Amino acid sequence: MFFCLRIDLDYVPWDTPDAKEFGHGEPAMLLRILELARNTGLKFHFFASNRVLRAFPANTDAVLNEGHDLDWFCKHPDAPGARFEEAKAEFAALGHEPKGFALRAPWPTGIEAFPGMEKLQFVSGPPGSIPATIRYFPVEGRSVRDVARTGITARSWVDTTKTQLREAASRNIGLTLPVRPQVLARLDPKMNYIKELLDLAGAVGMPILTLREVLVAQPR
Repeated sequence: MFFCLRIDLDYVPWDTPDAKEFGHGEPAMLLRILELARNTGLKFHFFASNRVLRAFPANTDAVLNEGHDLDWFCKHPDAPGARFEEAKAEFAALGHEPKGFALRAPWPTGIEAFPGMEKLQFVSGPPGSIPATIRYFPVEGRSVRDVARTGITARSWVDTTKTQLREAASRNIGLTLPVRPQVLARLDPKMNYIKELLDLAGAVGMPILTLREVLVAQPR
């Protein structure tokens, strides 16, 4: 049983569609998330896309320097091979090695693996036909980005997630919640809703862990 706040970093200022929809609040939001972690002693799991690794190495470096876990955010699982090689090079420049990756969409049917995947230990993503050679951490809840695009209020999203947290605790299973700082900056700029979820996880006895920590604490 665990609760993982999966923080996906994919903001770049020249992404006009996302910027028009969600604004440019991710850099400030990232600082708030790191501050929250310092104040609470929590450790979060960040996943960075290739473009973030290239454009904002200082941000990912800050994540690592603050003691958080960092892995790869795979945006295009239909053709991940070359992109993974690029990501490994960017991680190497940080003196870091990815141990897993996160998906924003289900794993494509018919794709078994990609070169280098045999060295990775886990994948976090929506339900799909994940290759059996890697540990799969399912994401069952709706991401905050999807919620923002449907018009559902942040309050409704949080209340639904609270229900999922209680159900996961009652079943003694883990729950991973993907969030995007760029979207949180619009929906939850003071992180009040995120704090509610973290507080509830503690109240129902769900340890707040990164997926790397789960691999160690709860091996298969």
